Amino acid sequence: MHRPARTALAGATALLATTLVAGALTTTPANAASVRLPSPHVMKTLDAVKDRVLPTENRLPLIGGAPVGLPLSYGGGAVEVTSTNYAIFWDPAQFSYNPTYPTLVKRFLGDLGGSSIFNTVTEYYQTVNGVDQYAKNVSTFGGAFTVTDPFPAGGVTDADLQRVVKEVVAANHLPTGVGNEYLVYTGQGGELANSYCAYHSYVTIAGQNTAYADELYGGQSGCTTPSSPNGNPAADSIINTSSHEIWETITDPNTGDGWTALDGDEGSDQCNFEFGPTDASGADIRINGNPYIVQQEWRNSAAPFGCVMS
Repeated sequence: MHRPARTALAGATALLATTLVAGALTTTPANAASVRLPSPHVMKTLDAVKDRVLPTENRLPLIGGAPVGLPLSYGGGAVEVTSTNYAIFWDPAQFSYNPTYPTLVKRFLGDLGGSSIFNTVTEYYQTVNGVDQYAKNVSTFGGAFTVTDPFPAGGVTDADLQRVVKEVVAANHLPTGVGNEYLVYTGQGGELANSYCAYHSYVTIAGQNTAYADELYGGQSGCTTPSSPNGNPAADSIINTSSHEIWETITDPNTGDGWTALDGDEGSDQCNFEFGPTDASGADIRINGNPYIVQQEWRNSAAPFGCVMS
């Protein structure tokens, strides 16, 4: 989905297209012929989708029971064949969230690779020199970094997120380019959920498109999971939004030239806030024995298309 204007906690701050671009063009995607501008994709709040007709969030018209505009189609750009994810915890109060919040996020990022919920990414491919290269269910946790700079007086903007990503990458000599994603987890008071729960985009670093995600503080209205298997509703909710954004970054890292529906929405959008059956703890999946509740993902390879847990 294309990202609408966002609201900051301390004073409403609408981001114009020029702010999203942060004053710079991006480089040419791996398999595209021209220079493109980044077009962030957001995860809508539950309130924005709960009254719509299932199973797809974008709710394209149904013909004979099948949604028009699906399955997802390939736009000729890159996918992440393998992925490495980095957590950036931006919290001036140094983990004001609560003690287990960052611990659970890091555990999930470490568990993700090879998990059943990401089996569906292997249906998606990029074409390079006429050869289809499929995404693999291979994801690595690259590490966590803490930023304690004060939040901007007007609230965190997209340009601020890009700046923080660039600074962390430079200070720690971290890799750039497709296949690396930097998830910025802002602490309480940095951002307020309005019409979205998270989003992913990319920023040019060292001449390469490098993915990042905005993971505003978990547990805000419209962004919560229906249960909390880890006894931490904020952490369980942010784990769900992280799963959503990472899956979409794998299948559409350059936000628009990978795998999308006719209306531009991406794969995780089709199953937003659609969870699987839960066990006694409230988990709909266990990875390495650890309980999580994360949304289903879009099966695109063959009918019946739809939202699945694996």
